[in-house]
Amino acid sequence: MKFCIIGGGVSGALLNRSLTELGHELTVFDKSSFQMRSGFGFLLLPNGIAGLKELGVWKDVEPYCLRIRKVNYINTSGDLSNQIDFEEVYSISRFKFLEALANKSTALIEDLVKLSENGDFIIGDNTNLDVHAFDGILGSDGVHSHTRTYLNPQAENQDTATYEVMGVVKSDFLYSMLGNELHKYAIADNGLSLGILPLKDGEIIWYLQVNSIDHGVPTRDRNSLMSFLKEKIGNCESPMIQALLNANIETSYVWQGRVLKNINTLAKENVFLFGDAAHIFLPFTSQGTNSAIVDVALFVQFLKSGKALPEFAHQYSVERLAETDAIVKSGIEMMHEFCFTDFEQVAAKIPISLLK
Repeated sequence: MKFCIIGGGVSGALLNRSLTELGHELTVFDKSSFQMRSGFGFLLLPNGIAGLKELGVWKDVEPYCLRIRKVNYINTSGDLSNQIDFEEVYSISRFKFLEALANKSTALIEDLVKLSENGDFIIGDNTNLDVHAFDGILGSDGVHSHTRTYLNPQAENQDTATYEVMGVVKSDFLYSMLGNELHKYAIADNGLSLGILPLKDGEIIWYLQVNSIDHGVPTRDRNSLMSFLKEKIGNCESPMIQALLNANIETSYVWQGRVLKNINTLAKENVFLFGDAAHIFLPFTSQGTNSAIVDVALFVQFLKSGKALPEFAHQYSVERLAETDAIVKSGIEMMHEFCFTDFEQVAAKIPISLLK
């Protein structure tokens, strides 16, 4: 079969690898090959790992992963509030994840493309293709997906009150203190916390979760973000936090929390949505990447059954909406607790959706 994949991020790369290995003919678009190097990293949870195993790519991804044994919650007094052991959770950098998939994949075409309003053409700066040349159009075009809008004209993409300032750092001293554990610090009684997560090969992801109503919003340039970080956590006495501040923080980024509304379908006829194009989760769930993997695994499962895409489009949509709607709701609940509930109470709950 012939497929057009719009987007080369996590779900696009996984579709690319899986469908290439199955012998399908692919045309894959992404706005830039720099996509491979953008972003920081994420946690792979049991449902995502199961999907990677089902797709046969876990063996290629696992060498780049670090097993995370537990998460520690530290309150504003510096005391351990809660500690949760993980059975099967790994951290991985986004770059390494995409690199692990790229070797056996179809080469990307650099162009920012989208479906035309009537859905008859795939158009971009250097592209104008008749969709009827393809058996399937696979929309993996991210948070601001045009494919989503084509399938759901009334869709709304709304900012929430929460966001993350995040970045990557290298510090041998901090890395040795972290071990194989995620650490989460309460910076205020509610609405402000800092997570520090080790990756393999010495890199560390840090992320400051912020309720903008109580703690403001920084200007999105590097100097302002660093000043904001130091303003919020500079007085913390934790050795780990001070080690972070004393390290060379190379990159920083703001990840705005968002929710989607009026999403009625994830697939129609031969047009399908995956990953952030299909559903956006608040970061409290850690389900963005993992649910994208499940999207692809389910699609490939249906495809292998021998059915034509229009024959399983409705079932794919119903199954994925049912599962992801529950995660979206849990993320919204977590956000409200983060913003308005004392950290000691929130820390008693698992902060991420550890789906089996």
